[in-house]
Amino acid sequence: MAAIVNEATSERKVVTVLKADISGSTPLGERLDPEELRVVLGSYFTALAREIHRRGGIVDKYVGDAVIAIFGVPESRDDDAARAVVAGVAMQEAIERENIELQRRYGVQLACRIGIATGAVVAGAIAEDVQDTYTVVGAPVALAEALESAASLGSVLVSPATRTAARSAIRFAPVEQVRPKGSPRRVPAHRVLGLRHATRELVNVARGMTTGASLQVGAERSNVLAEERKVVTVLFADISSSEPLGASLDPARLRTVLGAYFGVLARAIQHYGGTVDKYIGDAVMAVFGAPVSHEDDGVRAIRAALAIQRAAQSLNTTLEKTHRIKIAIRIGINTGEVVAGLLPGEVLAYTVTGDAVNTAQRIESAAPPDGVLISESTFALARSAFVVEAVPPLTLKGKSEPVAVYRVLGPERRASPRGGPKIVGRETELAQLYAYYREAIAGRGQLVHVHGEAGVGKTRLIGELLSGLPRGTARVRARASSYEQATPYALIAELVRRMLGIGPTDDEATARAALDRAPDLAASGEAGVTLLLELLGYEVRSPLDPAGKRRLIVSLLRDALRRRTDITPLVLVIEDLHWRDASSADVLGAVISAVPPLRCMFVSTSREPTDIAWSAQVMALDALPSAAAAELVDRLTPVPLDAATRAVILERTAGNPFFIEEVVRSMRPGKELTVPATVQDLLEARLDALDASPRHVAHGAAVIGRTFWTRVLARVTPDEDLDPALGTLEREHFVLRVQVAEPTYSFGHALVQEVAYRTQLIAHRRRAHVAVGDAYTDLFGERIDEFIDTLAFHYRRGDDDPKAVRWLARAGHRAQRLYANPEALDYFRGAIERSTADPAARADAYEAVGDVHRVTGRYDEALVAYGEAMAIHAASDVVAHARVQRKTGLVQQLRGKANEALATFDDVLARLPPDATSERVRVRLNTADLQFRNGKADVAIAQLREALADAERIDDSDAMAEALKQLGTIYGYKGEFGQALAYQERSLQAYVRLGDVLGEANVHNNIGRTERRRSRLAAALTAYDEALAIRQRIGDQLGRVHSHGNIAEIHFLRGELAEAEYHYNAVMELATSIGYAFGASAGLVGLGATKVARGDANAGIAQLRQAITEFERAGQRTYIVEALRDLTDGYIATGSSLALAAAERGVALARELALPELIAIALQALGSARLAARDTPGAVEALEEARGALARGEDRHEIGRTLGLLARAYARLPATDERRTQAGPLRDEARVIFEELGAALDLRRLAP
Repeated sequence: MAAIVNEATSERKVVTVLKADISGSTPLGERLDPEELRVVLGSYFTALAREIHRRGGIVDKYVGDAVIAIFGVPESRDDDAARAVVAGVAMQEAIERENIELQRRYGVQLACRIGIATGAVVAGAIAEDVQDTYTVVGAPVALAEALESAASLGSVLVSPATRTAARSAIRFAPVEQVRPKGSPRRVPAHRVLGLRHATRELVNVARGMTTGASLQVGAERSNVLAEERKVVTVLFADISSSEPLGASLDPARLRTVLGAYFGVLARAIQHYGGTVDKYIGDAVMAVFGAPVSHEDDGVRAIRAALAIQRAAQSLNTTLEKTHRIKIAIRIGINTGEVVAGLLPGEVLAYTVTGDAVNTAQRIESAAPPDGVLISESTFALARSAFVVEAVPPLTLKGKSEPVAVYRVLGPERRASPRGGPKIVGRETELAQLYAYYREAIAGRGQLVHVHGEAGVGKTRLIGELLSGLPRGTARVRARASSYEQATPYALIAELVRRMLGIGPTDDEATARAALDRAPDLAASGEAGVTLLLELLGYEVRSPLDPAGKRRLIVSLLRDALRRRTDITPLVLVIEDLHWRDASSADVLGAVISAVPPLRCMFVSTSREPTDIAWSAQVMALDALPSAAAAELVDRLTPVPLDAATRAVILERTAGNPFFIEEVVRSMRPGKELTVPATVQDLLEARLDALDASPRHVAHGAAVIGRTFWTRVLARVTPDEDLDPALGTLEREHFVLRVQVAEPTYSFGHALVQEVAYRTQLIAHRRRAHVAVGDAYTDLFGERIDEFIDTLAFHYRRGDDDPKAVRWLARAGHRAQRLYANPEALDYFRGAIERSTADPAARADAYEAVGDVHRVTGRYDEALVAYGEAMAIHAASDVVAHARVQRKTGLVQQLRGKANEALATFDDVLARLPPDATSERVRVRLNTADLQFRNGKADVAIAQLREALADAERIDDSDAMAEALKQLGTIYGYKGEFGQALAYQERSLQAYVRLGDVLGEANVHNNIGRTERRRSRLAAALTAYDEALAIRQRIGDQLGRVHSHGNIAEIHFLRGELAEAEYHYNAVMELATSIGYAFGASAGLVGLGATKVARGDANAGIAQLRQAITEFERAGQRTYIVEALRDLTDGYIATGSSLALAAAERGVALARELALPELIAIALQALGSARLAARDTPGAVEALEEARGALARGEDRHEIGRTLGLLARAYARLPATDERRTQAGPLRDEARVIFEELGAALDLRRLAP
């Protein structure tokens, strides 16, 4: 397509040009996904276009966030200027209407500047293959742009000619003058104040006329034109001159100059596979990578830019001679993600939308004349192909941060990329290549073909081979180019350049000089030189016919090989033969047939073994083995990666060295790993090369996942014939067949799947995810529990909120049952996000979040979540509100605020309706636990029995298990161990039936406590260990506090004080981290007692006193008695008189609590204190009462302690007292008990 103003279809005419630029979209583009931005701008553009069309204008083009409209083409009207101004006013009003929705959705508004200019332009068709497509070139275009740029937000500025033509209908006011681009003169400007009468009724009587926006891609397949997300490279080129061309040229000469100029632009862009998106006055916007991607679009765009500059220099020679003018072109290039496709609405145009477009245009505006500036993202795609220099970062309009840019100095003259990490994992292949080389230098020429997928390391392997060759071996290395496949002899020309040592930008004189220095190539005299110069693209022509030229090229190259290898061994490398042009492939085959008798090794590379038509040693290059891939990752990272990140990189890159290097290079601290643009370019190109059916199937499969069942894929892509499509994808190495019973495929690379997924519009993905979820539910309904997480994944990413909420909640509860707490929170939060239209489901999700936080000890977060749930339930569901309120009481209880918790439970009971039996049961359970902890065991037992009866009546298994557990705990404290174990065993069985792992752990813990009370320390430790193992596995922080405390107690009793202290410290650390006040206080008791036992009594006393204070504050009176016994021991160890007071306080509290076991413990402490005070009768009295209290229970440990103390007391009695004779037997009995229990600490304390 010749992109010039066609003289047959263009003319000089007076038109009115309107340019409107939407302000605020660039910063909005930094916030929004390109797809969201396209929707927003699409809505605005539709509104603006509607007003333009109503007044008889046409939309000439969209440029980023701007629109250019023409009034007066293809037909002129007397009131075109007035129509344009009325349209401008109406467009500002349309912007205000659109802002209402934008403010609601994003909290921002956009504004519009409009400039309007009237004057003579050259108008006509730019693209010959798109009919009825008008654009205009001339001074009014530049003036409209200057007026728009100078306008304040929300205003319309017009030129003097527009004001003159429209002043009878419009009111204006003068403003500051403006200067059009390239003009030394300033021009008056006028601001629109309003309409004089009903001018706004001017409308277009020719509805349905063809719009002015061009469709550059009419010949493309329809599926390629569909909207999709792509990474593209955008090029803007514009003339930089001292004055507009139209000011110095008459219409005929202007048409000639513009035709030549646009021809220069279009030929270079199209040669390198770009698409001319639009012409904007004397500027052009081109896109590389849309509608069809190439794996080197960034390189193509820069090569096109350099070709434009070279052609412009040549054009200037002609323009100076014929028109006495010169043009300078500045070019800006940027790469980024866009949404590409046909615009919705009335304008038939394929274009790209996204921040990348605006950035490219603004980089161009900062480029110097005759210069090419590229962004950081474009540089990343082409770093090895060009020589660049960094320039100071640019501060661009609408950008929050300076933008890094580079100036392109020229192409890299090396045939292949330089540098890179040392090759790994290719020792075998490299050794084989050197073996072929040794054969070649011995006069047995070798033909070798290396093939493998893109990025597998063919180029790096060849580079390693060449760098290791001995001195005296000649090397020639050339490669085919993707954009030269249709250019005859392009690869042979590149080979000749490499043999001559010249570059593509060198002039003819340089090439002739190089040929003079290479007589082996110029052996055929001037005929050969002429043909080679023609082959290299210079303006010389050989008189030979095509067949004659082929024969001479083959002869020249074969002779050159023979001559060079006579002098020195030669390694000749041709890379990327999959991009060869047909003429070069034919010549190359004929040339290398001369290699076998020569000291020459010819190496070719490509992606398939079938890319060569000659016999050769074929070497397949596969992905790196896992160990080598891991070594490469380690070499590329300056500091070692954490294991998880390293594993993700290896899994996603599947041993492909290029993928590994690019993924590692793109890593940024704190950022999620994404597909690098270099990799996305390559993979998008492969996807775009597919036909519609396999491409659509690849998209559907990518939504399903890395591995997918064909049964599911068939439901997602019902209109496709899967077998041939999957066959194509398998042959092209996109997918692999997985050998399992269910027909299954897997993407060969995780990155392939990711790119196939990312290129789809978000809206399309969301629909596809729902289709995947529906397929699973339809196909596997009887096994649906196996796929709960899969369904949650897909529906969460779909556009069906009710299904998303349902399956996210189910997955959350499943994770909660398995105590996968982070996963549960993620699922429940997803349900909250998707349940805005379902308040009940939203409240349930908040409640579930609170439950998880409560179990993991994050009490503040739990209360916040419960508060959200209660707020939703307040007006609609009394029982649900009460349930959540009860859970806030549980949090209060866990934080040691017993009175607040009890008040909350009482309030819940008062609010519950009579028929809410299940919830009433749970309130009683929670209240009973509080009552027991507050020393009211009989009250707690009565409530629990009542709750158990109600739970059995309504068959509430959860409540029954909990009631049984609590009853076992209380009977254990009462010393009725048989009853306690009976309840605990029933409770454990109930939790096992329910599958409640946390309940199991809690009962194991309670059984351990009962066994400890029965003095069965080994059995107790076994139960405690089982409980701790479960709690650690499920992340039950609260339960871990209890388990560590109980295990510490066993070690303490055994005299294993170091182990006891370790576990008590664990109690303190965990309890403090989750804000568990009771746990922290219990830990302090244990640490204090341990310090007393280890001889650091003063430190122990301080901790015990602090713990008792905390218990009192929290209303945990039951636990104070044992703490007072330990405190008594501390005071005795220091000889303090406070021991007696502490013991007496303990006895008083225990009698108040009426718990026999605690009464015995307190009396035991009192006896010990009286012994220390030399009050033998008082000690005997207390200890005999303790002995009597313990006789009714099974706590042998406490019996042994009491007997040991009583033996000491009896030994102090007068000789006349018969009880003195019992001292020895009592001591012996105590010793037997302690030895049976392994209570080493008590044995040491036992007096001889």
